Amino acid sequence: MKRWSHVHEVAACGLLLSAMADPARAQSTPSKPGSGQVEALRREFFGAIEQGDAKKFLTYVPERGVNVGPQAEQVGRADVEEQLLHHRGLYCQLFDSSCINAPIKLDASARACSYRELLTKSGKVRLAATEAVRSGVRQAILVAEVKNDQCSGQRLIDFIFNLEPGGWKLFSVP
Repeated sequence: MKRWSHVHEVAACGLLLSAMADPARAQSTPSKPGSGQVEALRREFFGAIEQGDAKKFLTYVPERGVNVGPQAEQVGRADVEEQLLHHRGLYCQLFDSSCINAPIKLDASARACSYRELLTKSGKVRLAATEAVRSGVRQAILVAEVKNDQCSGQRLIDFIFNLEPGGWKLFSVP
């Protein structure tokens, strides 16, 4: 199964951000049956990122692995586990800004930040979740919109999950 195109992700993020403009309405009027499951997933998953819980994160990675980054590079579960264990690669992107290997930039005013830092130390953080069915697969899209002038890059962070027999499993990580 291919990763959503950037156009699909932007459209989904736009819909979620529209709902986030009125948080009370977005939380009180679920758009689909079963969205309580997706809201629980949003709380638990972003909670694991905020707490730096690599073991909890790994429970969401299916045996076949996950698509990572803008080019949707397939990374096997064993490699994800290795990166988390040895505090490199995906671990840094998720949990530890100090070990991110970012390209050197002329403007040193903003630096690369982990998702954990973006979620816990940003002036503005808005979280949203929605469901979709794509090619017969039920998916959950979790989005964080962050505003942090100290960090470069990401302003929207989106994770896509597939519903599998064992529960929600990651399909893609930004």
